[in-house]
Amino acid sequence: KMILYQKLLSMMRSKTRFLVFCLALTSLLLHAETVDRIVAVVNDDVVMESELHRQVQRITAELTQQNTNLPPPEVLKRQVLERLILMKIQLQLANQNNLHVDDEILNRTISNIAAENRVSLERFREIIEQGGYNFSQFREDIRDEILIARLRQYQIDNLIHVSEKEVDNYLATQAQQGN
Repeated sequence: KMILYQKLLSMMRSKTRFLVFCLALTSLLLHAETVDRIVAVVNDDVVMESELHRQVQRITAELTQQNTNLPPPEVLKRQVLERLILMKIQLQLANQNNLHVDDEILNRTISNIAAENRVSLERFREIIEQGGYNFSQFREDIRDEILIARLRQYQIDNLIHVSEKEVDNYLATQAQQGN
């Protein structure tokens, strides 16, 4: 009887440990928070909810600063998501065409933006960060904009083909017209 009692006691302890483990796990799951989630899949890339939220906030701030009427929140969110998807597609195309923006060009572009605003680069950085925009993220956004501009130029260059004959014909026509 003593052996049976010890086995029963051992089983009860094991079940108690298991029950405590299950209760602790349930408690953790109840208090768990979703850190981030995917809102769109774009080929081999994704748009995260945090990325969408950050862009909606940035655009809302810009439109508010410009005293522009804001569309309803769901409309704005949908428009920003569409813009992010289009941007991801364009960046993927730029990558597929081996288009890149090195740090030297990026730094020069940001310096030019600061100069156009008649502030030093340090002051420009402060202004960006005071506006609630992470400067590192700003740099990457500018890099993406440059890449997309290069992609558009690359696509245009590949669409336009002017033969020597067309140039000769144009010059001959201009000569006949006295230009």
